[in-house]
Amino acid sequence: MTKKKKRKSTKKKSAGDKLNPLQRKFGKLYASEREFFGNGVQAYAKAYSIDLSTRGAYQSAKSCAWRLLTNVDLLAYINELLEVVLNEAHVDKQLAFLITQNADFGAKLGAIREFNALRKRITQKTEGTLTLAQAIHQAMTDKTRE
Repeated sequence: MTKKKKRKSTKKKSAGDKLNPLQRKFGKLYASEREFFGNGVQAYAKAYSIDLSTRGAYQSAKSCAWRLLTNVDLLAYINELLEVVLNEAHVDKQLAFLITQNADFGAKLGAIREFNALRKRITQKTEGTLTLAQAIHQAMTDKTRE
């Protein structure tokens, strides 16, 4: 008699698999919906259909959202969602938007500085003295980054 080997599923397990549907909905709202992004109370109220104008509902939603945001599985699910949303391509698009907009020149200037730093177009000048050991360590660190 030969033993059959169980095939492992090729589908990657998600942290969301351990959550109930309302918890997953809360996580999606909290991590990816622009209107609710990072706002636990609003995301909780929407996910669980809570009317925040009802007396005591806001405080209740606040404490329930806080409790949910201490759930390890929910936090792992939120991190998974954020990795999809906050990737390099998305950040590059947001940076490009800030550079090309003409409404907030402070944000535009900051974005241009960040772009130049990322592209190493401008290097920061630092003053001070380095020992030979510090200079060697810094040079080796720079090479490993490349």
